[in-house]
Amino acid sequence: MKKKDKLLRIRPFNMANFSGGSGYMPLFAMIGMIASFPGTLVLWLGMATSLKTEDGTLDYQILKRRINRIVLPICLVLFVICVIVFVPMVLSYSGNLFAYGLEILWCAAVPTIGMYCTLCLSAKLLNTRNKLTKGKWLLLTLGFSALLVVLGIVVMMLLDAVGGSLNSLLR
Repeated sequence: MKKKDKLLRIRPFNMANFSGGSGYMPLFAMIGMIASFPGTLVLWLGMATSLKTEDGTLDYQILKRRINRIVLPICLVLFVICVIVFVPMVLSYSGNLFAYGLEILWCAAVPTIGMYCTLCLSAKLLNTRNKLTKGKWLLLTLGFSALLVVLGIVVMMLLDAVGGSLNSLLR
């Protein structure tokens, strides 16, 4: 009994059951979400070479075409790869795909489709204000990317808790 009390003082809650039936998927998803931040920067570097107009802004039509034709297929392939990797992680820990399905899709979409969305959304937002320059686009893209990482991890933790509850009910 003393040993258990000592352990509970060090670890006030049961951290060993963090993932439940989803296995280590949340951990890998968090790493992926954090890695999407520099991934977005790399994609931005490739897309920021769009032609400038006379007023110094980027040509939105060319940029939009490049993002849709290059970045979108890359992100979709990465999304499928993440889903293919995450599904066996859930199944190997006796997780239920019905219980963890939404979490799998969320955890695969945030680091992959999220990169595409942050690039598109920030370019579109700046273009509507006629302020689409390389510097402003980079700052807004990285801001959206950081916000997506934080939001992605918080929602993933909530979905993991809901999935764990559903998984225990469906057993």
